[in-house]
Amino acid sequence: MTNHLFLEYFNTPIKEQEGIVPIDWKMLSDMEMHFEANFINEYPQDSRKTILDKIEYIRIYCRKFPFFDEEYQPLQAPFKYYYTRDSQLKELPFTEDEFNNFSLIQEAISKLGLQPQPTFEFIAFLFRIIKSWSEKQITTCGAKVNTILSLLKEDPEVKLSMNIKVNSKNIEFNNSAFIQSLLEFYMSNNLISQGLLERDPKRIRERTIQYLLVKTLLDNLPTKIDKPAEVKFIQAERDFALCTLYLCKLLLGDPTIVCTNNNNVTFDKLMRDFVDFKITFQDGLMF
Repeated sequence: MTNHLFLEYFNTPIKEQEGIVPIDWKMLSDMEMHFEANFINEYPQDSRKTILDKIEYIRIYCRKFPFFDEEYQPLQAPFKYYYTRDSQLKELPFTEDEFNNFSLIQEAISKLGLQPQPTFEFIAFLFRIIKSWSEKQITTCGAKVNTILSLLKEDPEVKLSMNIKVNSKNIEFNNSAFIQSLLEFYMSNNLISQGLLERDPKRIRERTIQYLLVKTLLDNLPTKIDKPAEVKFIQAERDFALCTLYLCKLLLGDPTIVCTNNNNVTFDKLMRDFVDFKITFQDGLMF
């Protein structure tokens, strides 16, 4: 797939991006420590280490992408996440207890050299971002027609064509003025159909969400594993990814089958289908 997805985070570390002035990493480190001090001082002394441990994997991720639009919002994102943690966990399709008691994902986490709690927090953090993106991809019929009419206002010379299928017959119109009049009539009437959601790309959108979630996790979790350069993913990574999809209700079935090497084909096909997919940055880590 060659689509470009614009999410609320970077995919390429800033030091590798072109056209960006060199960043003073010492200054950014000092700035993050300032954010941390302001944040942690709001909590009792005996709970501060536990809180910072919870968001450590989120911080590791956000440190890779600290700069956006002359602001440092990503560096603040882990702390803003924790402020709203309770409400965000309510949006998760699974509970913290379900995560902790799901032996298959806990075994995979252990094999990857990760800690369960910060892994859980990182999943919750990403899930909100990806869910927000997904909701923005759903448009109504009325919104799509409005977009077409706006483009016509900008360039009245645009030629339109319309294909209508009636039973087994296809009727094609190429009269732009006629088609435009139909669209304007459609929008000038309070039609129920204007509120219908675009459903055709639903499956594509769901698979994109699956890829975004597991690829971002596998690329950015601080795993402690040794694997040959030619090996893209070890079994523990596949198991972890499949378990995450299962918990997020993005994978259905018996977990002893769909979350294990019995279902490697699902993970491998997902990675193959999206091998050319580019995750790029647009809006920053907004909360």
